[in-house]
Amino acid sequence: MMRFWLITLTVLILFAPTAAEARKVALVIGNSDYANTSRLANPVNDIRIIAASARQAGFDDVTIAADLSVNDFQKAMRDFRAKADGADVAMVYFAGHGIEAQGKNWLIPTDAQLKSDLDLPYEAINLDRLMESVSGAQIRMVVLDSCRNNPFGRSWRSGTRAVVNGLAAVEADDVLVIFAAAPGQTAADGTTGNSPFATSLAKRLPQPDVPVQLLGGLIRDDVLAATGGSQRPFVSASITGTPVYLVPRAVPTAPKPSGDRSGLEELLWKGALAENNVRGFSAYLAEFPAGKYAGQAGDNISRLQKTPGAVTAPVTMTAMTEPAAAARPAARKFILTNVRVDCVKLTGRLGLGLPDQLFLRFNTGQRFPEGKSDIYSIKKGESWAVNQSFAFDQPVSLQLREFDDIGGSDNIGTIDLGETPGTFTRTLDGDASDYRVTYTLTVG
Repeated sequence: MMRFWLITLTVLILFAPTAAEARKVALVIGNSDYANTSRLANPVNDIRIIAASARQAGFDDVTIAADLSVNDFQKAMRDFRAKADGADVAMVYFAGHGIEAQGKNWLIPTDAQLKSDLDLPYEAINLDRLMESVSGAQIRMVVLDSCRNNPFGRSWRSGTRAVVNGLAAVEADDVLVIFAAAPGQTAADGTTGNSPFATSLAKRLPQPDVPVQLLGGLIRDDVLAATGGSQRPFVSASITGTPVYLVPRAVPTAPKPSGDRSGLEELLWKGALAENNVRGFSAYLAEFPAGKYAGQAGDNISRLQKTPGAVTAPVTMTAMTEPAAAARPAARKFILTNVRVDCVKLTGRLGLGLPDQLFLRFNTGQRFPEGKSDIYSIKKGESWAVNQSFAFDQPVSLQLREFDDIGGSDNIGTIDLGETPGTFTRTLDGDASDYRVTYTLTVG
């Protein structure tokens, strides 16, 4: 008999899912009971409905953490990072005090005193660290119901770089970040025991047939309606254009009018263009066999099948509503050349005068250097001559970005290239550095 139970126990252990095998994992944090500032009533309630909705949405592992001190907060992030590593989806939700100071966003543990902004790195949680905890997942989501007033900043010394209200926007690669309120605004706690933002998230998270790429927009509409337009959630997204569903898609009982799904069709088409392979275009045709891009999808599939392995531009023209004319004017090409980046002023990483690590990123998703970890190292007075030309079939914008010290990147500035040919010089002064960018735009 003992042998039977040993065998049974061994089988259960072998086949029990581990944290690393969980497909969807969530960390839900609510800080209410602050020791040195105003107590928040709602977070302890909000995390209950968010955790329940995450389970309803099919999250395999949901960790709830309430009233975390700085040490407990750090431990929760470290433990969750191990769970998120290799997961399909990892989501962190935080409700509590959050502030912007020193040009960064900070989440406040319950034991923080913050007598000075110099205490922030020791007593608060840098938002970038929280984002690191989801870095090992395929789809990464960070949801912040923490855009409240700064309860500490009024007592800080004169000249402190802090805002009284809200959080600042972020630029994060491959992360969907949903703020409860727009940059510089605060989020309402509501009168029902749950914040309007948490109420909407709990409703939308388990909703079938909703790509995560549209989740923030739906929450925005809900909260605007619930607050009479006074609170506007904000979304920062840099993730795949291919729709990702938290909940398996519902099978419709009757055909829907095409207008009801126009947003989804556009999203699926953009995702197919981004992938530029047979699978992506076939997925579009399977969903919209008679869609307005069906002909173009078929053309792209034929092109890819004729030249397997070749990297060529997809057919991206809009659907024709009338028969094509006998002769069609050639599409315009926008050619960017002679890009030169001059470092005028350099703060330097960690404040030590170390070189900046730069790369270019276009709003089309293209970046240079192409490798995700490739950079150009530059010091004050030095120049980066980009020996590369870039071709586009539409006007684009580019960002000059700098790798930071924790594996992310900061936007030094954005240039809208426009449609006017010529040679231009632009000055970018973000992230406490000054750069002069010269380039030539040719339109043909």
